[in-house]
Amino acid sequence: MDHTNRFDGKGDIYAKARPKYATALFDHLRNTLSIPAESIFADIGSGTGIFTGQLLGCGYKVYAIEPNDDMRRKAEEKLSGDKNFISVDGNDAAMAIPDHSVDYITAAQAFHWFDASAFAKECRRVLKPGGKVIIVYNSRDEKAACTRALAELRQKYNPEFHGFSNGISDEKCIAFFDGGCDVFRADNTQVYDRRGYVDRVLSSSYSLKEGDDRYCEYLEDVNDIFDRFSTDGQIAVPTETVAYIGEL
Repeated sequence: MDHTNRFDGKGDIYAKARPKYATALFDHLRNTLSIPAESIFADIGSGTGIFTGQLLGCGYKVYAIEPNDDMRRKAEEKLSGDKNFISVDGNDAAMAIPDHSVDYITAAQAFHWFDASAFAKECRRVLKPGGKVIIVYNSRDEKAACTRALAELRQKYNPEFHGFSNGISDEKCIAFFDGGCDVFRADNTQVYDRRGYVDRVLSSSYSLKEGDDRYCEYLEDVNDIFDRFSTDGQIAVPTETVAYIGEL
């Protein structure tokens, strides 16, 4: 199934509301894995460039590969001043970059949209010998009360919802790698004010949009979650950054 258009019209709010990934992950890439600054990355499903921007901050050259025009343009607006940023109209099955041209492939908050077999084949085409794939998620603690309440809201308004990040799990990510992978985890708890929390909920592919039926009722329910779980005008959403790192 082609999911390219799921984020049409969400570029602005996605760029504003989605969190960055834990800085500890990038320390791990540079200091523990010793990935040098001249390394070349392909960031697949790069969206508005949140993860791409953090890779660029490490000094890496990055092909930001994104099929959605709205999301890709937002990344270009933000990152085109960096000489190491290369924007590419491509996807998980057709990256539109040369054979054996990158050291690492990343997919941040995107792997659940991919055709895993086609993605693996394309990874083998574009990776240099010994290159690795890094699958990354900002993963909510689904046992947290505020997250359980949001899941109930998602199910109420969208029967397609089957879990955050489409029910992605450790098992699904680890199974992608032929010989297993290393798993890195770091706390990345997010704290939002009311506007930030509402925007974060609206940035989801499952979220209702202005003009949809029941949109006003939906907003009331989102604000009710904030009221129930916030303290002194802020809500903390327990989250960790998880990275699966391995060869194919």
